[in-house]
Amino acid sequence: MARRGLSSAASAQASRLKVLAVGDEKAFLKLVVELLGGSDRLAREAALEALAERPLAGARDGLRELFFELSADGIKRDQGAIQRTSIVRTLRALGGMRDADVGMLAVDAREIAFGEDIAWRLRADGLMLLAEASPDLFPYIAIEHLGDTDGPDGEPANTAFQLLAGLGHYAPIYQWLISGERQPRAAAQVFELLAGGPREVVGRYVASTIETALRKADETMLTLLSEAVVSLELEDSYSALEGVLSAKVSDELYGYLGVLLAGTNRAPLLAILERQLHGGRRPKLILEGLRMRTTPEQQAIIDRWEEDHD
Repeated sequence: MARRGLSSAASAQASRLKVLAVGDEKAFLKLVVELLGGSDRLAREAALEALAERPLAGARDGLRELFFELSADGIKRDQGAIQRTSIVRTLRALGGMRDADVGMLAVDAREIAFGEDIAWRLRADGLMLLAEASPDLFPYIAIEHLGDTDGPDGEPANTAFQLLAGLGHYAPIYQWLISGERQPRAAAQVFELLAGGPREVVGRYVASTIETALRKADETMLTLLSEAVVSLELEDSYSALEGVLSAKVSDELYGYLGVLLAGTNRAPLLAILERQLHGGRRPKLILEGLRMRTTPEQQAIIDRWEEDHD
């Protein structure tokens, strides 16, 4: 019986591929190459699925030839870029150091069906292939895709950012962050990638962004950036957090930051809270944060404050 969704011929070929894949490599490769060059789309997809499970270098030329053939009229012959995406992933598994040309075609694929971009996944995988095949060219192409968010979860821009950070290319990430007004949540996510870069640059971004957010009363940005500084333990930027607590922010934000800093129980952050407790305008909110889950270190701060206010 044919597998659901496959013609009887394609189902038969898929079954043969499964049998050969666990045994006769030479026969498996011969059948795969034959199917890749054939006209039966479903059989080709079965061959690509089998290769994904067992990548063989001998299939590289057939994979490349099929990719270029499909790219010539992708939206008609490979709607959704399913076959091309599979090819790119298999080439990567084979070590696609010679496949920069495939990567370039993949990252440039933009195909719209029913008003939606259906090639975003291919662009994301193309970026990964290009990062491996042409690391010198990759950062320039990745920059072109930092605003490419047609797919879910901000893809393929998310892939571009992740790869840039992973390869140590922090300058494009920094440039994106400072080059225009960004949505706070997106900026905070990208900032977490920048945090692996030079300390001086990270500190400059935090100080500048907090200054701007205070001026604009953007408490969403202040909250997200403060959370990032705390979770990433960016000690060079702790003074910027003290600046937020000393500024005219809402009681809600002030109290939340008090809880956030107290929850870490880190000495430098507790020192900020103690200074706010003695010299700030809202000691009650600081005390609430310290009393939420009081540690011996925090109790000592409370005891010193109570001694001063007996």
